[in-house]
Amino acid sequence: MSTFDASRFKQMRKALGYSQIELAEFIGIKQGSLSDIERGKTKDLSSPIKRILKENHHINIDFLYNLSEDIFIDISVPPTSPKPENPNGMWVTYDRFKLVPLVSHRAQAGFMAGWGDDEYLDDLPKVPWEVDKEYKGNYLTFEVSGDSMESDEYPRESLFEGDLLLCREVQIHHWENKLHINKWDFVVAHREHGILVKRVVKHNTATGQLTLHSLNSYYEDFVVNLNDVLAIFNIVDIKRSRRR
Repeated sequence: MSTFDASRFKQMRKALGYSQIELAEFIGIKQGSLSDIERGKTKDLSSPIKRILKENHHINIDFLYNLSEDIFIDISVPPTSPKPENPNGMWVTYDRFKLVPLVSHRAQAGFMAGWGDDEYLDDLPKVPWEVDKEYKGNYLTFEVSGDSMESDEYPRESLFEGDLLLCREVQIHHWENKLHINKWDFVVAHREHGILVKRVVKHNTATGQLTLHSLNSYYEDFVVNLNDVLAIFNIVDIKRSRRR
């Protein structure tokens, strides 16, 4: 008889992009109970939990009992529904998406303390980004706050509050070389100023200083020293809500 595998349950949670708190709330249990499940203190899942996971997220329950290697039920063609003559959409497979941790506006203060902690990153909610190739490097999603990157002069280059930015980390050993300031805008995690979404207009490699520029003319340029910077990211893609 196959037994429940706690490590596979945790693998499933990460594949869904949930933190422990979020998944516990979704399936209607306390976080402590979910933590017990992932630590192997629970020998089996209740029927209601199995049903919620299967019906809402197409989880293959056999995966959790080492009876299958597929986390998700194949939904590329819904097995019980005839193909509509005029479909409004199409099913897609999960391997077309990369789940990237989200640092929301409310979570940005915690980022400064949690950066470098794998558990902190694991517990962040995840945002799916459609990909057409394997993404190499470390990626995070940042939520834009404020209006410093809004511009009437350059509307197509503007970044608005609530925009989600897919960002790739610039490894610290690359900071000694000039950043590709003519190719990317940046997210800079500064120890004093916090998370900054800016354009870098000057990188002085001799002094280790960055001149940060806002597209909004109301904000003046200012200089930061790389010694005070925790992390730097290139902004490589954007998601924007169409809500008015």
